[in-house]
Amino acid sequence: MVKAYILIKAAVGQEDSVLRDMIALSVTEEAHKVFGPYDIVAEVRGRDMETLVEIITAKVRKIKGIEETQSILVIDSEIDMTSTSLGS
Repeated sequence: MVKAYILIKAAVGQEDSVLRDMIALSVTEEAHKVFGPYDIVAEVRGRDMETLVEIITAKVRKIKGIEETQSILVIDSEIDMTSTSLGS
């Protein structure tokens, strides 16, 4: 499985409907409205990179009310912070 975080700018007044549509996608693990330059942050997963790209381009970017997206692809798994000097 591969994962990406998608930063979404929604049209004014469309934030709630965009959030609902994002959550309705079977690939969405989490989605939240946020303050800042983006309105929504969503975590999505796909079987492989090709599938994830297809999901982002064919499903996410087609949601009514989305004006812009920025996709951040995860390249490694979580690090166990208790076993590193960073966890000290």
